[in-house]
Amino acid sequence: MDVWLKDILLESLQMASPSGSEEQIIEFFAKAVMPYVDEVNCDVNGNCIAHKKGNGPKIMFMAHADEVGLMISYIDERGFLYFNQIGGIDTNLLPGQRIFIQGKQGLVTGIIGRKPIHSQNESERGKDLIPEDLWIDIAANDKADALSKVQVGDVATYATMPTFLTDTFVLSKSLDDKIGLAVLIGLAHNLRKISTDCDIYLVASVQEELGARGAQMVSETILPEIGIAIDVTHATDYPTMSPAKDGDIRLGKGVVIPMGPNMNKGINQNFARIAEKIKIPYQVEAIAKPTGTDARMIQVAGKGIKTGLISIPCRYMHTPGEMVSLKDADNAIALLTEFLQELS
Repeated sequence: MDVWLKDILLESLQMASPSGSEEQIIEFFAKAVMPYVDEVNCDVNGNCIAHKKGNGPKIMFMAHADEVGLMISYIDERGFLYFNQIGGIDTNLLPGQRIFIQGKQGLVTGIIGRKPIHSQNESERGKDLIPEDLWIDIAANDKADALSKVQVGDVATYATMPTFLTDTFVLSKSLDDKIGLAVLIGLAHNLRKISTDCDIYLVASVQEELGARGAQMVSETILPEIGIAIDVTHATDYPTMSPAKDGDIRLGKGVVIPMGPNMNKGINQNFARIAEKIKIPYQVEAIAKPTGTDARMIQVAGKGIKTGLISIPCRYMHTPGEMVSLKDADNAIALLTEFLQELS
């Protein structure tokens, strides 16, 4: 990945964007793509739509801007905070996690607490956790002290910093789907290198983690002839995963081209042909039902849209330590650039 795009990715990963609170990352995305398109607008719900005008077929590329997170739901008399989860989170992973709360005056650091194992009885040790078993400690003296910093309805995200484990493997929160946004920005940059008459829309969608709500709004508005979602998919190259049950998807082994009823056969078969043509590695994933991506809502918008999906392998999705390979993201950019070039 080029240094400029890697810097954009790393900066975006440090931004908080839980579903419904994507404003900071949307503004960041808008500035990043503005030099390469004719206009950039945001709709009433926060989706960012960048438009490169053309007289040819209307093509939409979409990656989601939101991430999983927490929302403060109650503050007790001692100043401890309780929360609801935004999106799909494994509650058992939360104890001991540091978080950043978007408070009244800025970021407030907290830690998610649980009764220590020394004090747990036998039934408590074996149970699956629910949010009510946990709390957030911000070292408040009491409720009034806590309320001077945070309030019910404030959102929080994991307090992690991006880390490179190798030259290409990056570890961070919210790679789902900020790696997709980086691919979208890379594609926007490449629009200068190709001659195309396509009418191109590059969309950073909101609220994907709550059922692809942003994708539904935007797709109904734009009604493209072709809609392509860019997201992560589960890597299966680690212990406890079964290739026979979970598929064989590996980090660094290429962009993933899913096949199944949520994707137009012609588009995704064409992706495979293009990958072979430009000699980039790719992997095939079988998904026999609607995907958990924006593609699910793109496909059924209006009278129906020809839909494609390009995925980046990701380990440990929705945890504080998601992991992807930048090589796979580079392959996605190259594939989508050639796809646009051929449409022209």
